[in-house]
Amino acid sequence: MNKNLLIIVLLAFSWNIKAQIDSQKRFQSDSRKYYVWSVEHSVYELQENEFEHSIIDIREIGSKSNGYLVISMVDNGLARLQHGSITNFTQDNEDEGSWQVRSKYMKGKLTYNPKKNTMTYLYDSSNSRYNRIIVFTVAPDTDTDLASIKGQ
Repeated sequence: MNKNLLIIVLLAFSWNIKAQIDSQKRFQSDSRKYYVWSVEHSVYELQENEFEHSIIDIREIGSKSNGYLVISMVDNGLARLQHGSITNFTQDNEDEGSWQVRSKYMKGKLTYNPKKNTMTYLYDSSNSRYNRIIVFTVAPDTDTDLASIKGQ
């Protein structure tokens, strides 16, 4: 009897392990716009329009609100890296999703808009707003990445 109970418990445990789904999405970008908050004018001002390569990786572990985010950019020949743990996911409307990101040194938000094929990364926050914004023009590596972002 104890053997059967042990086998049932092990099968149930192994079924639960396979239920966790990890997914990784990769987006490529060849252009981005960089905005900075202007205290004088109370508006985000365009600082640069860059035509350099960027890669955005989103790794969701178990759910959309858990995982890791990495943004790798080439900026004037130098590699720059923004990364952090996903702390929350929200779906604003039917298509647009946002990931809240936090690391030891920064807090940010990444929003994907599939209609415009853009990802907006807000970071360097103060008490009232994010001070810097980067808008990437993106293309997912595959159509399955696009479908999983939309929740299909």
